[in-house]
Amino acid sequence: MDITLDYPVNPQPRYGYGKPPHAKLHEIIDRRRQSYKEVLNLFLQYKDDLVKLPKLPDLDRPEEPAWVNEWMPGSDSAALYCLLRLCNPQRYFEIGSGNSTKFARRAIADGHLRTKIFSFDPQPRDEVNAICDSMVRQPVETVDPNVFEQLEEGDFLFVDNSHRVFMNSDVAVVFLDILPRLKRGVFVQFHDIFLPFDYPPQWKDRHYSEQYMLAAYLLAEGSKLDILLPNAFIGVDPELNTILLPLWKELQVDPAVARHGGSFWIRMN
Repeated sequence: MDITLDYPVNPQPRYGYGKPPHAKLHEIIDRRRQSYKEVLNLFLQYKDDLVKLPKLPDLDRPEEPAWVNEWMPGSDSAALYCLLRLCNPQRYFEIGSGNSTKFARRAIADGHLRTKIFSFDPQPRDEVNAICDSMVRQPVETVDPNVFEQLEEGDFLFVDNSHRVFMNSDVAVVFLDILPRLKRGVFVQFHDIFLPFDYPPQWKDRHYSEQYMLAAYLLAEGSKLDILLPNAFIGVDPELNTILLPLWKELQVDPAVARHGGSFWIRMN
């Protein structure tokens, strides 16, 4: 992707990676730490099911999830699986499909959930059509945003898209046209979010910008949403990152499962 700008840019982290986190965002996210503790402790009831999941991809069963994969680290996979088991939503809408779809389908099977998977992705990385209940194979910016008004309280919207804000990009459409339409009680996940830290320095050439849109929402301190689970924040917090140790200890044998995460879960009010 080539972009020509009429002014110089210097992409580098402003927050974290040897510098302090964004102070106000850290304060806002930290306020709900007791809630994060409660949610993480609820996950432990599914430990035995989680450790049974394949660690490596099975070429003969491509629809099965795998802990060791290129796109979805351990904390994010565990959070999606466990939240689905806990909430048993009627609808699981996914903007961007692949490994997340596989973990969702396995959670549905293991928990005998009522959940139906709706996939919005013009070109999913993995062949996931067979495990989706409904598919829209076109860019989300070409989809009527009113479709997302089907999501009811307790339903899920999992967003893992281009991560870039441009005129008429998928990220712009999600934040400006879809998020305001969501009903109270809908759970939303954004992936590759590192708040209250910046994007990793090794990602500077990706020019991701999605989390700045989310940060603006959070800094406004409105009543539209509550933070449910900020995995990047949890991963570096000395208290919070020990809660799932009983799970990680069983998954750290060779090949080790990455414990970090970038899922940022919110719940609409």
